[in-house]
Amino acid sequence: MTAANLLLVVMVGGLTAYALLAGADFGGGVWDLLARGRDAADQRRLISASLGPVWEANHVWLIFVLVALFSGFSAAFGVIGSTLALPLLAALVGIVLRGSAYVYRAYGGGAAGPDQLWGHVFAVASTITPFALGVTGAALATGDLAENDPTRPLTNPFGLVCGLFAVTVTAFLAAVYLCRDAAALTATEHLVPGLRRRALGGALAAGALAAVLLPLLWSHAPVVAHRFGERSVPFAVASAAGGIAALVLLWRRRFTAARLAAGLAVAGVLWGWAAAQYPDLVVGSATVASSAAPEANLVALLIAIAAGMLVIVPSTVLLFRLFSRPDLTDSHQPPSAVHD
Repeated sequence: MTAANLLLVVMVGGLTAYALLAGADFGGGVWDLLARGRDAADQRRLISASLGPVWEANHVWLIFVLVALFSGFSAAFGVIGSTLALPLLAALVGIVLRGSAYVYRAYGGGAAGPDQLWGHVFAVASTITPFALGVTGAALATGDLAENDPTRPLTNPFGLVCGLFAVTVTAFLAAVYLCRDAAALTATEHLVPGLRRRALGGALAAGALAAVLLPLLWSHAPVVAHRFGERSVPFAVASAAGGIAALVLLWRRRFTAARLAAGLAVAGVLWGWAAAQYPDLVVGSATVASSAAPEANLVALLIAIAAGMLVIVPSTVLLFRLFSRPDLTDSHQPPSAVHD
């Protein structure tokens, strides 16, 4: 394996960590937006507490992937940055507004308090970001870039469905994660049945959108679609198996195992896309060979990443373990990841 290919594997690993951790963050915001009925206040309070005090740690993975892309594949970074500015800007604005609004809401009355403006900003921003990232991923697969029309990626049917699929997957992931947090406390155990229904609904919606995506993939991204049939079927099978297992485990109230199965479902989607995308970083515009930095630079970058991971991974695991249970008594808790 070349240094360029190894760096790509590491980057997809970083994207997987971001999808599983920050994805659950964004999905929690989706359920905050959709919370209704007599349990709505309790649902928002649980989401608020489950986000915990470590949300900033999740964005380390996104920053890591962007830095690796810039350093290892600068030509592709230039193409992406110059042609997909609108969806990337939307994702960035969503990330910033989400964190800011969450803090303002917490100190202005709490998750269920009177300050509904910041609550709506938090929830809407949590939905915008995964949608924009899904649109960006679709543009990389189709090569349909916004060279003259900045809104072009947002008008592509395949891109729009990919954006909705990303939102749905994060909502499914968050519902599964929240079941364990709800079951951990007597005060919130009554929320578990509703969260299990949300997880089931999220899984069914994601499956329906995946069925819609397949013909769109063949019509809008034939290069990637052809590779998908050759390389990505095992990943798709693993994803489906993980989703079904997560729902069965939720029904049996094995919530920690359900989180692992849901993580497999999401990771299978991401790795299936990555396998079909290779060797193109942007179809029709940038490949691994045309964008890679010199071999010596890539080796040095990989060594630096390995050294950094020796610090980042144990620290992140410890941080999540310290805040593995929600604290509903602290209404001023700043945002973080839904975590195990």
